[in-house]
Amino acid sequence: MKIFDSHVHFPWGEDRNPDEAIEELVEQAQAANVAHMCLLGSRFGDYNERVSTAMERYPDLFFGLYGIDLDEEGLDQVHEAAQRGYRGLKIILPTKRYDHPDYFPIYAAAEEHGFVCLFHTGVVGGGADYRTHDPFDPELIERVRSMEERSRGRGVSSAHMEPITLDTVAFNFPFLKIIGAHLGIGYYDVACHIARWRRNVFLDISGGEMVRRHVIERRLIPAEISHFKLVYGSDNNQRFAEEIRDWQAIFDLLRMGDEERERIFYGNAARLFGVIPTETFPAPEPAGAATGDGS
Repeated sequence: MKIFDSHVHFPWGEDRNPDEAIEELVEQAQAANVAHMCLLGSRFGDYNERVSTAMERYPDLFFGLYGIDLDEEGLDQVHEAAQRGYRGLKIILPTKRYDHPDYFPIYAAAEEHGFVCLFHTGVVGGGADYRTHDPFDPELIERVRSMEERSRGRGVSSAHMEPITLDTVAFNFPFLKIIGAHLGIGYYDVACHIARWRRNVFLDISGGEMVRRHVIERRLIPAEISHFKLVYGSDNNQRFAEEIRDWQAIFDLLRMGDEERERIFYGNAARLFGVIPTETFPAPEPAGAATGDGS
C-alpha cells in the first residue's frame, strides 16, 4: 500500500547538514513505501529554506508546506510561497485565535492558490514531557529554557489553537483545504465533530502512541470520525516504517478493511493535494486568468 505522509518535519537541529538530512528522508521514505510526504517548514530558523531545497531536488516526493507566522507575515509571503512551489502552509503558535479576522486575508490568499493549510490543533507540546520527566531536573530546565524565553510575553496560548476555531475558518473559506493536526489533541470530540460536518476540514492522526491509545480507549474511529476525513501523519520521529506498522495494528483492532485504510494512508491526502483529481476542490485558475463573461 502506498503512503502519503501529511505531517513530516524537516529533521530538527541547526547543526545538522541539510543535504544529508534530505537524503536520509528519501532513504527512509523509500524503505517505508512513502510515495509523497508533506515536508513542513517553520517560522523559526531557516527551515523554510531547507524545505525549499528538498522540494527542488525531489518534487514528486516532497510537498512543501511553508511555515508562516500569522502575526508577522502576510499576503506577500503566501504569494511568494506559491511562486516557489509550496503546496500549502503550516500554521502554529499565533498570538490570537486562529479565527481572528486579522488572519482572514492570509486564508483568502491560501484559498486562492489552492493551498492546503495544516493547523496545529489542541495543546501544543513543549521541550519535555512531564509525564515522564522531572521538572526539577537542572539539565532539563536548561534544555527547555530557550523555548520558554522565546514565548515569554508574546501571548502564545494553546487556547488560540482550539479546533473549534477551524469551524469559523471553514465557514468563511469553504474552498480552503484544512487539516487539523493530531486529531485536535486534548479536544478530540470537538475536532471530530467539526471534521464530520465541515466538508473542507480533515484531521491527521499524527501524535504517536498517545493518539493511538486515545483512538482506542475513546472509540473515536469510526464512532466519532470516519476514514473519509482522516489523513495519515507520522510527525517524523525518524520511525516511518514503525509508525505505519503501529497504525496498521490499530486498524486491525478496529476491523478496518483495505479500502478504509487506503483512504487514510493515501487517498484522502492525494485528493487534497491534487494527486488524485477531484471536483470538490477545483484547481485554482492561473494568475491573470479571465473572469466574468469574457468581455
